[in-house]
Amino acid sequence: MSLYFLVLIAPFSTGVEATNRTKLVLRLIHRDSIPPSPYSEAENDLRAPLVPYERGLLFLVNISIGEPPIPQLLAMDTGSPLTWLHPHLCTGCNPPANRAPLDDPKSSSTCTSLSCDFKYQCQQYFDDTDCSQESFRCTYNIVYMDGSYARGIIATEKFTFDTSDGGISAIPDLVFGCGTESHGMVLRLNGILGLSNLNGHSLVSRVGKKFSYCIGNISDPYYMYNQLVLGEGAVLDGDSTGLDIRNDQYVVSIQGISVGEKKLEFNKQEFHYNIVIDSGSTLTSLQRSAFEALKDEVVNILADAMQPEIIEGFEELPCYRGDMVRDLKGFPRVTLHFDGETELSLNVEGMFHRIRSDVFCMAVVVSEDETNIIGVLAQQYCNIGFDLNEMKVRFWKIDCELLED
Repeated sequence: MSLYFLVLIAPFSTGVEATNRTKLVLRLIHRDSIPPSPYSEAENDLRAPLVPYERGLLFLVNISIGEPPIPQLLAMDTGSPLTWLHPHLCTGCNPPANRAPLDDPKSSSTCTSLSCDFKYQCQQYFDDTDCSQESFRCTYNIVYMDGSYARGIIATEKFTFDTSDGGISAIPDLVFGCGTESHGMVLRLNGILGLSNLNGHSLVSRVGKKFSYCIGNISDPYYMYNQLVLGEGAVLDGDSTGLDIRNDQYVVSIQGISVGEKKLEFNKQEFHYNIVIDSGSTLTSLQRSAFEALKDEVVNILADAMQPEIIEGFEELPCYRGDMVRDLKGFPRVTLHFDGETELSLNVEGMFHRIRSDVFCMAVVVSEDETNIIGVLAQQYCNIGFDLNEMKVRFWKIDCELLED
């Protein structure tokens, strides 16, 4: 489960209940382009400055939940199996027995917690769940890669999405989590929109097991064309490679890494040939042997042209003083090679990230748990389409503006 550094999105809908043929289009909203949510617990939940190496970049999905519908901003995460909200946002859901009901005049009439007698009854909704012997309700406990965790009860609720054409689409009885306890970075969020669970009750399954998202210029909070598309309208263009799901993460097979025309050499006995596509991580992570090979190549290329800079806490990363865009003109593209001759090329903005106005660092770090991850910086100017019926993923380098209807 991911959530190192997150991504943001927006609403979708059509006036009728969503079906497997429904096209749901969501605008991806940059965290810095929106005012604080009136439903946030704290005024600065969504206004904190971006600190990519600490809290990371964030995009939110703007959806409405309940009846009457109340808008919420949730962080999209392809590595999270469950959509969930903090307790003060779960209006109308019956809480566990040891908590008082939420006193909210706008309490939803469509939220129902899932009762149980045995654990197996809950696992049909979500694998990592249990049946509380105190409240006899299904509960969840999610631990993310950064140490954050979220706990609560599992319920069903009506989710409503505003589409790009001004319509409304409602998905009734969608399984989600109503939080009772959370810790860590997730406290800064209203909740998570999870896109990795494929059982019949999940959002991805309810819209036909197809979705795509396109991310443009992350450094521009007013870039208008980031989008998430759910259902039959998902953009499934570009070269494809096989897709696997492991530990609720979308995994592809990586065959190699090149810088310009040079294929990097690294310890192939040490390197696991799998890499996770994660919208919930800002930076790309590689196992040490591959990281060192890439780092050495970057250092060699920039040795005579740039002034190195040591950043406290990130001494292992090659960092430089200068203007990233101006000074890295001509830097060779870094390419990730997947099965099926499919590639993902990283330009300067995918390989480096500005720390201060005059300092930038390589946007690739050593994996802390031997998991290779393609972070969202590396996914810029690319549409990534998931077909979970065929178990294929497609990468298409494109300016998201060109996908506008």
